[in-house]
Amino acid sequence: MKKTTMLHLTAALLLAPLLSAQAPMVPAAMLGSPGGAAAAPAATAATLAAGAVAPDFETLDINGQTVRVSDYKGKILILDFWATWCGPCIASFPHTDEVAAKYKDQGVVVLAAGTSDTIEKFKEWIPKNQPKYPNLRFTFDTKERGSPDFENRASAKLYRVKGIPTQFIIGRDGVISAVVVGNSPGDARAEAALAKLGVKVDAATVAKGEAQLKESAEAEKQRAAELARLAANPPPPFMTDLGRLKGAAALPDFLLATADGKPAKLSDFRRGKPMIIGLWSAGNGPGDAFLARWNGLAKAYADQVDFLGIGGYDSLEALQGWMAKNKELSFRVAHDGLGKLTPPAKSREQMSPEELKAETARSRAFYDRTISMQIGGVLTPVPTTIAMAADGTLIGWSAGFGPNYGETIGNLLLRAGVKLAAADMPKKVTTDAELKAFNDERAARSSAPRVKMLEPGAVAPDFTTTDLSGKPVKLSDYRGKVVVLDFWATWCGPCIASMPHSQEVAAKYKDQGVVILASCTSDTRDKFESWVKANQAKYPDFVFSHDPAERGADRASAKLYGVGGIPQQFIIGRDGKIAATVTGYLAGEVLLDAALAKAGIKVAPEILAKAEIDQKKRDAMR
Repeated sequence: MKKTTMLHLTAALLLAPLLSAQAPMVPAAMLGSPGGAAAAPAATAATLAAGAVAPDFETLDINGQTVRVSDYKGKILILDFWATWCGPCIASFPHTDEVAAKYKDQGVVVLAAGTSDTIEKFKEWIPKNQPKYPNLRFTFDTKERGSPDFENRASAKLYRVKGIPTQFIIGRDGVISAVVVGNSPGDARAEAALAKLGVKVDAATVAKGEAQLKESAEAEKQRAAELARLAANPPPPFMTDLGRLKGAAALPDFLLATADGKPAKLSDFRRGKPMIIGLWSAGNGPGDAFLARWNGLAKAYADQVDFLGIGGYDSLEALQGWMAKNKELSFRVAHDGLGKLTPPAKSREQMSPEELKAETARSRAFYDRTISMQIGGVLTPVPTTIAMAADGTLIGWSAGFGPNYGETIGNLLLRAGVKLAAADMPKKVTTDAELKAFNDERAARSSAPRVKMLEPGAVAPDFTTTDLSGKPVKLSDYRGKVVVLDFWATWCGPCIASMPHSQEVAAKYKDQGVVILASCTSDTRDKFESWVKANQAKYPDFVFSHDPAERGADRASAKLYGVGGIPQQFIIGRDGKIAATVTGYLAGEVLLDAALAKAGIKVAPEILAKAEIDQKKRDAMR
């Protein structure tokens, strides 16, 4: 299969979250920009813990009504922080809705408070999905991603959330009773916390939840230890290579526009000094803290270095509006010149394959012309900081802004030859030797040989796993059957989301000898057992098994089949050869049915016709 840009198809990479495999979540380093690069760890205040009073704050619902935490005083509140781009968040909603429905008669309410996203995205997602989750109250923080007050959003400033989804279980008195990081089917931690607040929860669920809470607390200790280790010996706070542009190579003389709309090039802004280039959203600009830092540095070191801010992804008028609100700038400002990508008339779900292909090509053509793509051939998140030497060569770059930005900009300025005052010196100056060691390690990882994913026609390698009872399960046990070998993990939201459809397929074709072998990979035995015990009844036609290699390099998914992301299905014919593969899952698709047809299974013509349309839509989005 060709490489796809649809992250949700293979979003669950075979790396279990650091915090807990029981609790998939998106780390805080990603909260400011989906797909953004993580900064080096910095010492930050811990997430609010049990015993603290839950801070009050305002959100808005889709009708524009103000919703506060204090509105639920006297209720038991599950405050659930989420975002539309957060796969684990979305995957957790069915389970959270079940919990809310089960205990609503006892005064339990769920406030799903959207964070770290744009208002536009929330207004698009909530009306479309609210009917699926009738027991969840969806709202969003107006301090949206990209806005000047983004750093003041409640999840970060008040609750000090380190990743999402994160739930705060708040008692009737407004005091936090428990914090649940991550959420997935079979997770009983919230229910155990509810029981401590007087909610009637069955004893088995409480016992299970308490065990999971103990486990996640231990995982948090491990996470804290790892962060402490990284803080003691941090990686470089910047990178030397930007996509295909290698460090010390000359930056291209890319096209842009002046703040009054006149065509220009980078060379028009160069004055024989090193330059710090900032890329951010034209209409929103950088956050207040970022802007203050830039104004201070640009003014203090104007004789040694130039600062240039470039606004993109929005119109020139939007940039000019931002500049009008921020008149006291100590640096020059330019515009990407592309303007804003106009939204299509239809949603992607409503488009035909031909329309989807055309829209994908249109959006790709737009983003291919952005400044970041002109520089390194990669679409960097905003804000991005790029340091250029006086001779026009790349010194280094970094994505995002946070507590560690002082280390980043300080090191970049030093490498540009700027003589910094003591107050602006980074706490740790990255040496050439440290930078080389980091780059060498990264290069070694990226160049390490990987098994190419097996393709149709190859013989499916045999391997041994164990079922819930510990009994060995081999692929060869099902020789003569048509096997859907489904690699999955308990922490993988897309994997879990695909299972109801796979169960329908299994039930539909089991009389033709179809078997689904759901091989849990990159996951621990205890997580596997806990999840299967809770969910086996939903999937009676699945054979669930667990790879004893867990997250090790010898796991069958990676070593034998070359799987790079899950969910990944291999359809294996009666002869033991791979007949087809299905990567990822999108709601409503019937690609698995069509794949089974390639193994000789009789599939209705109308289903095959729909599968053709589904495949064309996928192809159009690559």
